[in-house]
Amino acid sequence: MVEFAFVLPILVLLTIAAVNFGIVVKDWISVTNTARVAGRAAAVARFDNGPGCPGVNAAVDAAMTRQGFSPSDATVTPSDPNCVAGSQVKVKVSRPWSVSVPFLPFSPSGTITSDVTEDIE
Repeated sequence: MVEFAFVLPILVLLTIAAVNFGIVVKDWISVTNTARVAGRAAAVARFDNGPGCPGVNAAVDAAMTRQGFSPSDATVTPSDPNCVAGSQVKVKVSRPWSVSVPFLPFSPSGTITSDVTEDIE
């Protein structure tokens, strides 16, 4: 029984750390998928092209919202300022992450970033 009292806190901390790691992996997958979906939406945005690419930006914002992200999490960088067919658009999605395990003095954190480059159709 005494051995269990010594081992239990370590097992609880390892379990909490594993759950937090799983959450970070889920967030990484979500960011990667959102970048892919937003990049595809930007590539097939066939409406309202012109200076500043308002159609592409609107398509990316809508895709980000549908995926449960804020449109401000995405950065859109077109290779052509008018977003004409045949040019490329790069969509970069970034989200912060952090892991907090109780009773440990450190809390790692950072930013998950994924980017995709698509040809505008």
